[in-house]
Amino acid sequence: MTENAFPVRAWPDICSAYRDGDLAKACLALQEAFAIDVPLLLVLSLADRAGYGIASVSVDDLVRGAAAWRETVIVPLRQARQGMKLKFTAPAEAALREGIKRLELEAEHQHVLRLVDALPPPIAEVGAASHYLSASGLTADAADDFIQTFKAACAAQIASSDHE
Repeated sequence: MTENAFPVRAWPDICSAYRDGDLAKACLALQEAFAIDVPLLLVLSLADRAGYGIASVSVDDLVRGAAAWRETVIVPLRQARQGMKLKFTAPAEAALREGIKRLELEAEHQHVLRLVDALPPPIAEVGAASHYLSASGLTADAADDFIQTFKAACAAQIASSDHE
């Protein structure tokens, strides 16, 4: 992935990397334990991977800017979907839950597009994902563990796409 390709490829690359079970598990664990904004974390991780450096102050601005969309759009959809799970199981109710799940995924897609549009010009320094995780309360070791899981997921997805 080249620096110029990163913003354009953000959503497809996130979808590809998220297919890795370990990465998906790590993202959900961080979301539950630390209220991590997973699409934001994955955008920052992809930026780091592409060498698209984002200054710490700009990461903080992205976090603040992302909060309104996440809290207004994504979180209510997630809560509705999760609240229905195992409680409303009639076929029409299950279909509704699946529709909400599709809307939640589309809301996350729009979130990624909004984040990419808000990216500042790149700088030489990378480490935006680690900065975000540390600012969210993770230890340096836990942040490094996630970064390694992300890198492994990306490498696995690249290897599998090379064989398709």
